[in-house]
Amino acid sequence: MTTAYLAAEGFADQLQEELRRADAAVIRRHERLFVCDGPALAAAWAANIWHDCIELPVASIGSAAQALRDLQRNWAMYAPLHHRRANLIQERLPHVSAKPIAFPAAAPTAPLGSWTLLAPDRLLTAQRCNSPFANGEVAFVPDKTGPPNRAYLKLWEALVRLGRWPGPGERCLDLGASPGGWTYVIAKLGAQVIAVDKAPLDPKVAAMAGVE
Repeated sequence: MTTAYLAAEGFADQLQEELRRADAAVIRRHERLFVCDGPALAAAWAANIWHDCIELPVASIGSAAQALRDLQRNWAMYAPLHHRRANLIQERLPHVSAKPIAFPAAAPTAPLGSWTLLAPDRLLTAQRCNSPFANGEVAFVPDKTGPPNRAYLKLWEALVRLGRWPGPGERCLDLGASPGGWTYVIAKLGAQVIAVDKAPLDPKVAAMAGVE
């Protein structure tokens, strides 16, 4: 059994150290992707985990695309190397919508596999991954007017991944709330929020209904 761990952007060294401490046997590193022997481990620094990976020899762009289509419909490409060839393969695969999510919304439920070119004539594929998003990266329709900072995107992502968010009749506690990005998200959902910080909230957030 082979598992691959795709590090979050900028955190490959942290993932490598995490895998070392977990005694995961890394048999290959492909830029941010670490291929290991054994079943999947919980890895905090992995943006996506590829389960039950298989390697496939492919003689051409067409045969690579056909091999992927024979396995399943939906695929996300990770192409740190062999970019041109990988893109030509991806063009021959069924289109997978990657439209930004308008929060609040559920995460995609359709199975999404991942693949990469280890060499021009060799694919690494995984039909099952732990993230429903391509390479574990979530894109949102941004809120450019309400939140006082970009921290709101972190909470949006956490809630979408959990598949659960607060609503009317619920109360939340935001510790270290200033300037109020997370408080804004919670209040916008209709829940009450107690915001705690030595520094003040952004006045627009402090004036929102349900915020104290």
